[in-house]
Amino acid sequence: MKIGIICLVVLALFVIGGWFYVDGLAYKTVHVEAGIEVSASDLMKQADSGAVFTRDSQPFDIAVPGEYQVRVKSGLFTHSCLLIIEDTIAPAADAVPVMREMGEAFGAENFVENITDATQVTVSYVTEPDFSRTGEQDVQVILTDRGGNWTVVDSKLFLIRLAESVTMEAGGEMPEVGSFVEAGRNAIFLTRMSEIDTHKAGDYEVLLEVDGEAYSSTLHVVDTVPPQMEVRDIESFLQVPRKAEDFVVSSEDATEITFSFRQEPDLSLAGTQELEIVATDSGGNETVRQANLTLREDTQAPVIHGAVNLDYFLGESISYRKNVTVTDNCQEGVVLEVDTTSVDLNKEGVYPITYTARDIAGNQSSATVNLTVRDRMYSLEEMNEYADAVLEEIIEPDMSLRDKAWAIYSYVLGNVAYINHTEKGDWIRAAYEGLVDKKGDCYAYACAAKALLTRAGIPNLDIRRIPTSFEHYWNLVDVGEGWYHFDTTPRPDHPTIFLWTDAELMEYNAEHYGAFNYDPALYPEIN
Repeated sequence: MKIGIICLVVLALFVIGGWFYVDGLAYKTVHVEAGIEVSASDLMKQADSGAVFTRDSQPFDIAVPGEYQVRVKSGLFTHSCLLIIEDTIAPAADAVPVMREMGEAFGAENFVENITDATQVTVSYVTEPDFSRTGEQDVQVILTDRGGNWTVVDSKLFLIRLAESVTMEAGGEMPEVGSFVEAGRNAIFLTRMSEIDTHKAGDYEVLLEVDGEAYSSTLHVVDTVPPQMEVRDIESFLQVPRKAEDFVVSSEDATEITFSFRQEPDLSLAGTQELEIVATDSGGNETVRQANLTLREDTQAPVIHGAVNLDYFLGESISYRKNVTVTDNCQEGVVLEVDTTSVDLNKEGVYPITYTARDIAGNQSSATVNLTVRDRMYSLEEMNEYADAVLEEIIEPDMSLRDKAWAIYSYVLGNVAYINHTEKGDWIRAAYEGLVDKKGDCYAYACAAKALLTRAGIPNLDIRRIPTSFEHYWNLVDVGEGWYHFDTTPRPDHPTIFLWTDAELMEYNAEHYGAFNYDPALYPEIN
C-alpha cells in the first residue's frame, strides 16, 4: 500500500514537472508590427523549422492589427500563444498637384500617389476644396491607417473654366483662345483654327491644351444674317428657259447662297409677269426681291454666216463648222446642224453640204454649199518652198556641211510623227507629207530628209532594204568625207544613225534581224 502511494506521488511530480517544461518552450505573448510575416517557429523560444500552426488556431492577417489566439505544434507538444499585431508606423505618400475643369468634384485620393503602409489606408480631405472657384487653391489631405496613425500631405488644386461651346457668326472673326478658356494658364489651340471653314454654318470640334492637359470644346458657326441681293427685270422671248440667278445683279453673304423662284415663271405666257426671286443662305435665312419678266413671240429666223464652198484634198482632215457662225435675235437655244450624208471623202467629186440653223421658237434657215474633193497634185516648186522655210529656221550661214546635216537629222527626227503607211513612188508627195503634214513612215522620213539635204547643198542618195516581207528606206550622204549612212526614222531602241559607217550599220543589222540588208552593187562605196 505504501509502495502504491509512493508511485502515485512520483508520477504526479513527473507530470507537473513535464508541464512546466513544455510550457516554457513557447512564448505566451508575442507582439509583431503589422506587415511583418509571422511563422509558427517565431513563437518558439528556440527555433523549430518543423513547428506549425494547428487547425484550431484563430486565423490572423498581418495587415489587420488585433489579438489572435493561436496554437503551435512543435514535436510532441502543442503550445497556446497570444499573437498581438500592432500598427505603430504612420503612412507616407507623394503629393500630386491636380488641374481640373471647374465644377467637377472628385475625391482626396487624386492628390496623392505612391502610398506606403503595412495596413489599409484611407484618404480624406482636411478641408474639402471649393470646386466652384477658379484658380489655385492649397489642399491638405490626411492619410489614416488601420492602426490610427495619420499623415497630412500638402498639395495644390487648379480649377480652369472651359467653355463647353463658343458661338460665332458665319464670316466673322475667329474667336481667340481666351473665348474657350476663361480661367487657365498656358492655353493653346491644338486644332488648326485656320482650317475651319467659318463661311459654312455647322458645329466644329476644337481641341485645346491647358497646362499640358488636352480638352475638347465646340465651335458653333451660325448664320443669322440674311443675304443681300439686287435684281433686274428681263425682257425675253417665249419658251426661253430662265434661272433665278439670271435676274440677280449682285449678292453678298458670309455663306453660300442659292437662288430660286418662289413660283416658277410661265414661259408660254406673252406679256409681263412679276416674279419673286429668293436668295437663301446656308443658315436658311432668306431675302426676297421682286423682278419683272416680259416675254414676247419670236418670229425671226436665225442667220447663217460663213457657209462657203469648200475644197478638200484626199487624205486631209476637214472641219465643216470652221468659220461658220449663227446670229439670231434670241441667241439662247440656237442649234446649227450640218448635213454631210452625201459626202464621200475618199472619192473625187463635188458634194452638197447643207447647214440648218434653228432657234428655240422653231424658226429656221438653211444654206447649201459645195464640197469639191480631189486628189492633190504635188509640185517640186511647192515642196522646195517648204524645205527652204525649214532650212531658214535651222541652218546658220557659218555651219559646216556636217553641222548642217546634223541640224537636218535632228529636225526630221524630232518633228515628223511616225505612221504605219505612206504612199510610195512619189518622193515629192512623201517629202511634202513629212515636212507639211509632219507625219509618215520610213519613206516619208527619207524623202523629207532628201528634200532638206538637197536644198542645203549636201550630196545625198536614196537607199532601200532588199525587198522581203517589209521595206525600209534611208539616205546616203556625203559631207565631204565620203558616203555614210543617214537614217532619221525613229526605232524602238533609239539609235542615232547619223554618218554611220557600213561596218557600224551591218553590226546593228546583224542584231536586228537584217533590218538594213541592201545590195552594195547598186550604190557607191560606203565608208
